[in-house]
Amino acid sequence: MNKSTFVVYTAIANGYDSLKPILPLWRDEAVFVAFMDKPQAVPGWEIRPLHNVFKDPCRNAKIHKILPHKYFPEAEYSLWIDGSVRLKSKLPLRDWVDQYLSEHDLALHKHWCRNCVYEEGAACLHFKWDSPTVIHRQMGKYFSEGYPSQNGLAECGMIFRRHTHAIEQLNELWWKEITEGSRRDQLSINYSCHKLGVKYAYFPGTILDTPHFHWLQHTTPRSRPTRTARVKSKNAPRKQRKILAKAK
Repeated sequence: MNKSTFVVYTAIANGYDSLKPILPLWRDEAVFVAFMDKPQAVPGWEIRPLHNVFKDPCRNAKIHKILPHKYFPEAEYSLWIDGSVRLKSKLPLRDWVDQYLSEHDLALHKHWCRNCVYEEGAACLHFKWDSPTVIHRQMGKYFSEGYPSQNGLAECGMIFRRHTHAIEQLNELWWKEITEGSRRDQLSINYSCHKLGVKYAYFPGTILDTPHFHWLQHTTPRSRPTRTARVKSKNAPRKQRKILAKAK
């Protein structure tokens, strides 16, 4: 496999994160690309302009995350990493393909504390991560279509893809859900996979405990709950019931 086969990429808007050093082990295996509106000079990274059409900077960054086939049409594999991620993997990228994409074209982390998109919707309401109206409408749509509860929940800080036609279709549907619904991509990834029958592999551990990267604090702080606060939130179950009640 030549270097252009693999792309490791990220996107950072408004200086929300700092660009982390590349992984030396992968220096000769992949092209590293960062989409940024405030470029940072970090050796090994190719800096490209960030999408700037949306008023929402989150969506300007997220379009790169969701649609790698549009930005890297020649790549065979891509690995998305959030701007808060510092890579530490000891596996060569070619071994990642054998380990995580031998049976599937997509690999993600299992959510560390939730297993249901409706629970995730309740958490988004509780922590005010997006518009309640948008979240209720989106969850109501999924419920009315018969999307099951407790159907798994992926966490999307790291996304490893093989660029097949099926994955392109998934990317496009996922982006449609984000543009028409919540910008919170974890509300729509499992629904999109379910809708298209796309199966995916799990990385070991969770984003909080993984052999492949360190998950760091964002450069620009936001209201992100602590691990204890996420687990022990008393209002989340009530708001989950409210989501299901509205959906019915």
